Amino acid sequence: MKYIRCDYGHYYDPEKYTSCPHCAAFRAGEEPEYTVAKKPVDEQVMDAYSLRENASAKKAAPVKAQPAPLPEDDDPVTVARVAEEIRIDPPVGWLVEVDGPHKGEAFVIHSERNTIGRGSGMNICLKGDLTVSRENNAVLSYNPRNREFHLIPGEGKAIVYVNGNELLTPAALCAYDRIEIGHTALLFLPLCGERFAWEDAQ
Repeated sequence: MKYIRCDYGHYYDPEKYTSCPHCAAFRAGEEPEYTVAKKPVDEQVMDAYSLRENASAKKAAPVKAQPAPLPEDDDPVTVARVAEEIRIDPPVGWLVEVDGPHKGEAFVIHSERNTIGRGSGMNICLKGDLTVSRENNAVLSYNPRNREFHLIPGEGKAIVYVNGNELLTPAALCAYDRIEIGHTALLFLPLCGERFAWEDAQ
């Protein structure tokens, strides 16, 4: 005898029932008559009908989905207050790809740390260059306190060069410095520095 499986994971005899008797029993508020399985196959069905806690109950009401609770340190008031204070993060400089798979593309540098890699989660994504590590091949930082830029070697496999020299420790960057990672070459163009900073604009 070939049994049929309903949309909710129950198996039943099609010659004995025209539709799933398990689902019909739950809808009618009666104890279901099991034909094959002693419990629903699908774990989500058990949760939906509260079978885990009320396996012997005569009437089991479907459990309504409840919103996930917020983490203890993210109360609604704090989240709302932070959302109201969100503003545009202005550029402090750019990296322009002068050689590589996307020659001519410009990447915005923001204040503080900017991760560099070919992964989509990086602040500066060098997609298309498989010689660049996916994550944290380097970090470019801008310190708004002293208005200085630094390039920091990351954990990636590709060696980083600045003006032809291997980057072994954090190094200060100057306008038009050439950064090479894998098959990609980037030109550094600062916006902020001694002559301008967004703090002055305020």
